[in-house]
Amino acid sequence: MNEERRAARLKEAVLASFHEPAPSVEARLREFGARDWSRAKYWLDVSGLALYFLARIEAMALLACLPRSVISQLQTNLKENRQRTEALLSEAVEITHALRALNIECAVLKGITFPSESVPDPALRNQMDIDLLIRKADLRATEKCLARFGYALAAVGERTWEFKAGPCGTSSLKNLYQERPERALEVHLESQQLQVGRGDRLARSEWRLMQSCWLAALDPADIFVLQGQHLFKHMCSEYTRASWVLEFWRHICGRRNDTGFWGQVESLAMEQPGAAMAVGAAVLLASLIFGQCAPAELAGWSVDKLPAGVCLWIQLYGRRVLISGRPGSKLYLLLRKELNIGADAGRTELRRLLVPLHWPPKITKAGLNESRFERTRRFWIQTRFAARRLHFHVSQGLVFAVESTRWQRRNGGLPQ
Repeated sequence: MNEERRAARLKEAVLASFHEPAPSVEARLREFGARDWSRAKYWLDVSGLALYFLARIEAMALLACLPRSVISQLQTNLKENRQRTEALLSEAVEITHALRALNIECAVLKGITFPSESVPDPALRNQMDIDLLIRKADLRATEKCLARFGYALAAVGERTWEFKAGPCGTSSLKNLYQERPERALEVHLESQQLQVGRGDRLARSEWRLMQSCWLAALDPADIFVLQGQHLFKHMCSEYTRASWVLEFWRHICGRRNDTGFWGQVESLAMEQPGAAMAVGAAVLLASLIFGQCAPAELAGWSVDKLPAGVCLWIQLYGRRVLISGRPGSKLYLLLRKELNIGADAGRTELRRLLVPLHWPPKITKAGLNESRFERTRRFWIQTRFAARRLHFHVSQGLVFAVESTRWQRRNGGLPQ
């Protein structure tokens, strides 16, 4: 068995560990030695599964299946990540309370607010930043408030403003689980289109007690819909973390018999354009990777209504995308093409994404009184990043060219 196939088998074993019984998982893991795990460490980290995997095999009493050095490293990472998660939660609490003191309605989004059904222990989740939801009218006041916490505006999108604090370009895999001097926060603007039914998401938000801290968070049904939308958004982009799929699958399993909850989720999804498809695609991918999970009250209006081409893409490429050797692929362009059939603007966008004609964004920023060494280091970090992006576009462009032909052949007989 060549190294590439062996690496794929190890990744499959990790994914299987979350839904197969202990004897089966043990038989899979016994195949691999220290060298295999050393090669898989990068994927475990960037997929977000490393600490979830540690907790899972510990619960099944299978720690002996892994080299002692790997277990030791994972345990160190867990200790560091617990400290970082506590710091992240503490800052989120301080910021939301400061905003509420200014009569600015806000809510924390995504991972840090996921319920225990989805994330049993927040310290097992590798979260990079804080996401806040506010109304557009409060944007300038929010910017001033964030400045008190050291944040400065770094980028502006259509509905998202990105803020940074601390020195840029200091993060790497070496300090992935550590509390970092570089911090990021995204401010999301509530859409006026969602102000229907019971009001917008902020009107439905609530205070939740998390690790002895009160945090402004979305309504549980809103959290689930947003979780599905977030996962589908990344399925339509370069990289999808396997941990996001696992968290979504666990969320479904934990609520499987809660018919009232699924009724609320359906009602909310139907109010938002594209939400039903996003949730359906996320459910199908989660079921493919970790096993059937969706009750009829969820599948009937989501998975069962998916276009045939979307289902085919998930079945052909969903697992491949999650266990790819290096993060990112251009296979998502086939999915985007399927979602933009007959649209000239869509074809133009696909060409731009396939062969970008611009330099990659800056990931470093000059500091005050920057020394020659710091300037050289910053230049080296940016150059390495540009080289990696160039390699990605060339290598994955070739993969896309090959798969595009196969996709047309396989997809040709499906009803549109």
